[in-house]
Amino acid sequence: MRSKTLLRHHAFIVLGVILSVTSSCRTADNLPKKSSKEYNDAVKSFYVGLAALQVGDDIRADTKLAELTKLVPAEPAGWGNWGVLALRQRNFDLAAERLEHARSLVPENDQVEYLIGLMESSQGRSDQAIAALRKAVEANPKNLIAIYKLAEETERLNNETSLSEFQSLVQKLADAQPNNLAVLVELARIAAKRADTQTLQAAINKLSQRSAAWPTEVQQQMSAVQSAAKGSDSSAVAVRITFLRNVLVRVSEYRRDLSAIKPPPGEEAQPFVTFLKMEPPTFTPAAPDTAISFSSELASGLPSGKWSWVGALSLNGEGLPTLAVANEHEVRIGAASYPFPQVGALIRRGDEVAACGLAKVEEDHVGLFAVCTAPGLRGNGLGRAIVGALLADAQQRGARTAYLQVTAQNAPALALYRRFGFDTAYDYWYRAREGEQR
Repeated sequence: MRSKTLLRHHAFIVLGVILSVTSSCRTADNLPKKSSKEYNDAVKSFYVGLAALQVGDDIRADTKLAELTKLVPAEPAGWGNWGVLALRQRNFDLAAERLEHARSLVPENDQVEYLIGLMESSQGRSDQAIAALRKAVEANPKNLIAIYKLAEETERLNNETSLSEFQSLVQKLADAQPNNLAVLVELARIAAKRADTQTLQAAINKLSQRSAAWPTEVQQQMSAVQSAAKGSDSSAVAVRITFLRNVLVRVSEYRRDLSAIKPPPGEEAQPFVTFLKMEPPTFTPAAPDTAISFSSELASGLPSGKWSWVGALSLNGEGLPTLAVANEHEVRIGAASYPFPQVGALIRRGDEVAACGLAKVEEDHVGLFAVCTAPGLRGNGLGRAIVGALLADAQQRGARTAYLQVTAQNAPALALYRRFGFDTAYDYWYRAREGEQR
């Protein structure tokens, strides 16, 4: 009996030593100490998961971020980035679970609140989105992306109170970045929408001063805005400003300024790039290699033409990468060409679609489909603008013949298409029940 008692006593001592060693690797708030193996493992999981998230390697990102939340469940950035992954995959239930966990760890973090607002907005829950985005702006009044997202969400409510708040939020952006071209356009648009003549004229004057270097077609839209502003119909000015905004995306200055308040499509959910609670790692860069040198050379095999992007892609993870180029018409990877056969055109009036259309290019033919103008906006040239844009783009893609279908009773559409040179190739008919319209 005595030997069993001693054995049990020694076991308790050993267990006590193990617990003491384990606890010594953690801080009071259950975070690993910087000198511990746990800390190094957490840093590796975080940064590998972040890199995978940034390049779209979802499987590796999921594995590493799940690993991080197990290693350090008290670090909010792990849960936040894991939530970003679910949000990008549109798995809203998982995103909500992970982001709410991050919120419980850092209740007043502007980025966490922004992500939750983005998640609610993606599901069409405006009230919940606005509540979270307000918290984000309150936590960090300098978070321009959260301010603009809140502005967009409030404008969707489309009442005088929400439009007034939208203008107030855009004015905050203008105060923070007075020379931001995208902000000036939004300020002019909402001022026109609310018939705020003084703010509208001031914004138009600033835009006009910046327009000298714009392409001709953009300058033409700017002139149309100025002409409309001389009249008494402020809603017409708002429409012209929307047209201006649509063509300004061709101007690099506008795209650069827009990125300061609105991430590119698909990248709205931005991950955390540093820890929120854990001590950040100290990186020691290697000594510079002053002997190394580089020389620039023309890329061999680059196809002729105008390309807006060039890069190197590893297609199988082995050997040298393959040269790839792209423009608005196609992607070329090595010798293979992948054209974009379908293009759409869209005109918005505020948050409402004013007109739209679709073109399908096949070799030297293009078909126009779903050309439509909102009933209350017909007769204002919107359909003409859509058809003109689609045909111009198709011609650049090599199309030489265009076709479409239209009902014989649609006189306005027939008149529009004839202006572009369309003629009737053939008629056909279909059966319908009495009184039924197609």
